[in-house]
Amino acid sequence: MKRHVRLLVFLGLALIAMVAVLSFGGQTANAKVKYYKTVPTALRGTWSTSHWRGSKVRQTFTKYTWRQSGQKLSMKANDPNNRLGIYKAKSGYYVIGIAHGDMPARFKPVKHNGKKALRTYAYDYTKGKNQFFYYYKK
Repeated sequence: MKRHVRLLVFLGLALIAMVAVLSFGGQTANAKVKYYKTVPTALRGTWSTSHWRGSKVRQTFTKYTWRQSGQKLSMKANDPNNRLGIYKAKSGYYVIGIAHGDMPARFKPVKHNGKKALRTYAYDYTKGKNQFFYYYKK
């Protein structure tokens, strides 16, 4: 009987320790993120690529909006589900998406093949590394 009690106490303590590590060891919110009031000039304009699985994808940035494949987000939208949020990460990428939402897009203005381009990336699970895509100004 004592052996079962010791086992239950040990398992209980291990469970409490694991919950504590998972809850405190996760990501912390960055209160220092500064959202832009307008779309940065480096991003403005119409950008397109034909490398996304053979189809043409366009990104259009104006002073307050972002359009991608028919969907539009605006910085002046009253609906929080359509409000555009942009900030610049330490890596130099502009993080763009629904303000305070999940799964944002990341764009970085670069020169690629001698042309102005926006670089974005997606993780390729088959290769185990990031795959980069480039949008060129129209």
